[in-house]
Amino acid sequence: MALPSLAPEEGVFVHPQPAMIEGDLAAEPGTIRLVRLRLSLALVAMAFVPIAVAAPILSTALDGKRAAEQAQVDRDASNVANALSVRLNAVSAALAKTAAGSPVTGFAGGTTTATAGAKAALVALSGDGTDGTVVATLLDIRGRPILRAIGGQIVKNLPTTVVDPLVGAALDGERGDISTGKVQVADDGAAHLAMASPVINLAKSPSPIGVVRVEVSMDKLIQLAGGEQVGRGTARLVDRQGFTIAPAGAPTSQSGATIGSTSALPWKSDWTVRLLSPTDVPAPPLPLVGLLAAFVALLGILIFWMARQVLRPAVELEASRDRLRDLYELARVDSLHDTITGLGNHRSFQETFERQMEATRTRQTSLGVVLIDLDDFRAVNDASGHAAGDEALAAFGRLIQATLRSSERAFRIGGDEFALLIPGATADAAASVARRLLAASMDVRPEQGKPGPRSFSAGVSASPAMATDRRMLFDQADAALMWAKRHGRTSVETFDQARHRPAAAAAAAHAPAAIEQISIGVAEVITRRLLKPVYQPIVELRTGRVAGSEGLIRPLPGSGFGNPSELFTAAELAGRTVELDFACLELVCAGATGMAADSILTLNLSPRTLEADDFSAASLVALVRNAGLDPSRIVLELTEREQIEEMERLRRNVKACRAAGFRLAADDVGAGNAGLRLLSQLQFDIVKIDLSLVQDGAVHEASMSVVGALQDLARRWGASVIAEGIETPAQLRVVRELEVGNGQGYLLGRPAPAEDIIALQASGVDIEALLKKDDWLHRMARSGVGLAAPAKVR
Repeated sequence: MALPSLAPEEGVFVHPQPAMIEGDLAAEPGTIRLVRLRLSLALVAMAFVPIAVAAPILSTALDGKRAAEQAQVDRDASNVANALSVRLNAVSAALAKTAAGSPVTGFAGGTTTATAGAKAALVALSGDGTDGTVVATLLDIRGRPILRAIGGQIVKNLPTTVVDPLVGAALDGERGDISTGKVQVADDGAAHLAMASPVINLAKSPSPIGVVRVEVSMDKLIQLAGGEQVGRGTARLVDRQGFTIAPAGAPTSQSGATIGSTSALPWKSDWTVRLLSPTDVPAPPLPLVGLLAAFVALLGILIFWMARQVLRPAVELEASRDRLRDLYELARVDSLHDTITGLGNHRSFQETFERQMEATRTRQTSLGVVLIDLDDFRAVNDASGHAAGDEALAAFGRLIQATLRSSERAFRIGGDEFALLIPGATADAAASVARRLLAASMDVRPEQGKPGPRSFSAGVSASPAMATDRRMLFDQADAALMWAKRHGRTSVETFDQARHRPAAAAAAAHAPAAIEQISIGVAEVITRRLLKPVYQPIVELRTGRVAGSEGLIRPLPGSGFGNPSELFTAAELAGRTVELDFACLELVCAGATGMAADSILTLNLSPRTLEADDFSAASLVALVRNAGLDPSRIVLELTEREQIEEMERLRRNVKACRAAGFRLAADDVGAGNAGLRLLSQLQFDIVKIDLSLVQDGAVHEASMSVVGALQDLARRWGASVIAEGIETPAQLRVVRELEVGNGQGYLLGRPAPAEDIIALQASGVDIEALLKKDDWLHRMARSGVGLAAPAKVR
């Protein structure tokens, strides 16, 4: 018994380490979370855009309001200055008129009849206290008061003399002249301005005979001129040096927020009116505030909605990945479990064997390997039927589980073949475990109608004492097992190089010649084109329309190879995979020229071909066009059953093929973890679900869930799905219920020559008739009879 090959054609499942699953599936949600965080931060940052937009708008609005207020204050200052100038001009005009009037000139000249008129004139000139004029006095040429009126009343008690330079200045003037003094602050704190005009009776003499002097309340005049502004105490009369003239003792500025403006006084050029208007920080206009608030609210709602819409696919994709990972793990456990014995199956053995060997190398421990073959088991099936054989296998599985320790693992790797992996065991210790199990098996006392004692032969090897390579370790145990079966059976043999493998050394010595012979055989097949193309239809499962076909290859009789698996295995061994791939593609494309122009043609390409240094997308385009086909009709199927060594180069070549018009299909997705890893590394247009999942889907819920999850994930990625291996009506119903659009398999059409496919494209496939067929395979599967699905070959 030889170790089954790990070549992709034989479909051996090599499950990745847990860290590999973590990298393929678990890392993606973390990436999505990072994208979600960055997107959320970007959207939050967008929320500050309204503030940045509103700030200059509000500033412009407020600046406009401030400018309006400043303009108003400027106008108020000018109005106050003009009003004050008018009032001072009115006082000076009244003063000149009074001094030139006949009652005053007559009274000053000694005419007694003018006394009443002079008094009335002074009373009118002094005003009533509300117009700003306070005191009006008539003086003779020596400066002695003759008559005085205060606030509209004649006073009797006159001062002896008035010492005022203004009087002398007035006496030097001519009739109608006005002399103005300085503003004086009285005892009561009020600011007064004195003005004087000479009294001249031109009929008698051109010389002054007296002076009329008035005192004006500047505080009152400013109040009258400033109106409400003065009422708030903001109007000031300021001299050239900036000192306040009136009101007396008033500050030149006010505390708090104010808007200031000055205006020259037309009445006296070196006086100015300063107006200080208190102002609050202006509130923005309510309509504008409302509009901006509504805009911010609307933008916030829009951002929230956008975040939900953008993040929803990411969240759903993350949930789909989690669900797919969970369902995949359930299906993986199911796929690693032998349903008859309860032990691990061949796939589980391969995976565990690889991990245990790696642990042996890294931890410097040992590993014992035991291969077991039940003696004469075929006789049980022949004599009692397969049901009895299955019961015997199940009983032996229970015996193994009861005999081994928890750290020792057992697997059913073939029909009646088992394997044990014993960590930390030497060859002698592993052989001891096998002998203990043999003794327990021979000591079984069967119940009525149950299988009797069962003997077996076993071969033992151990690492690192005997081998450090997994294949060599397996071959050694297998060689010991074969020797035990040929020499009496019911025994446990530990591998011995001299006894068990004398022929192995001879074969190794001729290995180079054997490989050379294989290479010559493959080269002859390529050169002479000892191949024929066949095509398996790809059918739309709802309508029955043949949407395309998959191009496959078969070696011709006389080629030296019985099937495609042997041919491609030999090509891989001889290093001629790329040459064989292109030869197959040339034949498949040439044979498909008569097919419908709107149908697709899928071509299998080995990863080894796409990784090759001399691979060129242009040469592939030329090959397709030489056959009369358009690259847009071609779908390149890529599977990872072969190990990918140059992923970066593979990506570049795949990108070049897509740019040339080819589409890309992920083949055999679900056949182990390889398909999922490819989905995470490359962009695919089509996802082809492996036949193992499709065939299990009709009887295993976990497999059906994985098919549904893959369909949902492909839909989110914008890829179409093709279900492979549809062989029974039950399987057809399952994939239709999962809304898988296309399928292929023996139920829909076997690989056939091109002319058969062309005829099938014209007639289509009667899906409803296929669904009504007798589902014999499904019934046999439910009864426990296993049927091997035909392997997909290229």
